[in-house]
Amino acid sequence: MNTTQGNTTSKNMVEMQKHFGNDLGFDIEISESGINLLREKLGEFERGSDYTNAREVKIQNTNEIAWEHYTEMRDLSSLKLKDGNYNLEDVMKSMMDTYETLYNKIVKVHENGDRQVSYELTGKRLLTLEEDLAGLDEAFNMRLANLEGYITCRQTNKAFEHPDSSWYFRRNNMQTKAMEPDDYNYLDKEYRNTAVSMMKQARNDFWKLFNNQNYKKGVAIGVISDILNKNEDFMEKTQKLFLNK
Repeated sequence: MNTTQGNTTSKNMVEMQKHFGNDLGFDIEISESGINLLREKLGEFERGSDYTNAREVKIQNTNEIAWEHYTEMRDLSSLKLKDGNYNLEDVMKSMMDTYETLYNKIVKVHENGDRQVSYELTGKRLLTLEEDLAGLDEAFNMRLANLEGYITCRQTNKAFEHPDSSWYFRRNNMQTKAMEPDDYNYLDKEYRNTAVSMMKQARNDFWKLFNNQNYKKGVAIGVISDILNKNEDFMEKTQKLFLNK
């Protein structure tokens, strides 16, 4: 260890000489305690921002809980939508259904206390109900990003089915209101934002129902269905976007 520290100090002294010149013009004497402190600071400098002390890794610093729930939600949705014959409404219903399924599963597992897990980074430990549900919500937000990406891909594919001049102007935001055609704007960003917003509202409504004494499993699909049906403009745009899928 002393050899390694000595080499480290020598390397950094060489760097100092390069910066200030080989002849500093005066003698420097450093006490033993000062040298030890210098070595400590140099060690911190060399580790830099990329250094990670394995002992300091905590479950809150990783996304292992969220990733566990995310992959399960994704796999469950894949099973429900495996035939490929689905539209945006089907995807949104599936996402809410899988969220409710995992929510109930987590609550049930914690009926007798904390949940035992074993992760690659943080190893074995116990998860509280609060930590588990927080991870589920983080996973749900990751799924919302997937939803937005799915809509974007569909919009882009539909837009390229109509590569006319009006599409070019819409794409580059060069079109004036007078120039806008009556047909659907396939690159409508507000449509994607609305879809994400409705999903978040559905999650909030589900929480309220879950804490109600009259809660029954399976309500999440009904919640998102009601929200969709109340937004006629969104449903009309959805039909145009997924027409002849």
